[in-house]
Amino acid sequence: MNSRILVVGAGAVGGYFGARMASAGHDVTFLVRPRRHAQLLAEGLSLRSTIGDTTISPKMVTAQDITAPYDIVLLSVKAYSLDAAMDDFSPAVGPATRIIPLLNGMLHLDLLTKRFGQNAVMGGTCFIVSKLDKEGRIIQSGPLPRLSFGEMSGQETAQARQIEKAFSSPGFETICSQHIVQDMWNKWILLASLGSICCLMRGTVGEIAEQPHGTDFTCAVIRECAAIATAEGHCPDAKTIDDTTRLLCKNGSPLTSSMFRDLSQGAPVEAHQIIGDLVARARKHGLETPLLDLTNLNLQVYELQRRQRATA
Repeated sequence: MNSRILVVGAGAVGGYFGARMASAGHDVTFLVRPRRHAQLLAEGLSLRSTIGDTTISPKMVTAQDITAPYDIVLLSVKAYSLDAAMDDFSPAVGPATRIIPLLNGMLHLDLLTKRFGQNAVMGGTCFIVSKLDKEGRIIQSGPLPRLSFGEMSGQETAQARQIEKAFSSPGFETICSQHIVQDMWNKWILLASLGSICCLMRGTVGEIAEQPHGTDFTCAVIRECAAIATAEGHCPDAKTIDDTTRLLCKNGSPLTSSMFRDLSQGAPVEAHQIIGDLVARARKHGLETPLLDLTNLNLQVYELQRRQRATA
């Protein structure tokens, strides 16, 4: 019997993974807002991908339509939308439901655990280059996407292996990780470093790297992020630092962070979850992080200006 999977959000991340799973025959339902529901009902959920295009007619519910628990909740919303999302999907969480969040940072784990209990929440992370276009289609580029999840304890459980089978689909790599918390910290180091350099310099990785002292600046940001992870008990290994440095110091790279892209469009950003929470942890350990502090101030001013424009 197939596990019943509820994907919260049909955007660039959840929409991609959910559509691939549904195409492979898994029992996938998307929890969507009314506007997205109408769009997908009329046009289907379309992927334009380097791995192969597809369009599906997705199974969908809105929050008021959920009448029974699901086996798995795959949570793929922006971190600042978490409170509203929890209210929406809470009827889908039963005693045996496992929640796998693909949010950035670590703050969401505490919020989910407080709401649904420690046994319900697993760790999760993903690597995917994707976006929604103006028509609501998911555009995926770059390498094969990867979805990792695992028990917070690091144990290998029968339920985790069952979920691995439920997720396994052509179009992305599924990893049942026994070190998912470290995986999440490693990604946080990458995202915070990338977000900081792009938002402060208002440019791509390549544009920053090609300027005098550009790579020195990037490496200094990476060191600050890694120092916080280490102080929190999650020291990244040498390969993680080398891979992150190589990716973020590459001449000619068009890479930017999603936070910078949101900022450039005047949209809300995950400032508190990606940068602010990291800075707060640095203060707790007495660490000096001048570049992350500058990024945090930059984004706080941006959010203030955005709120002022919204109320003008």
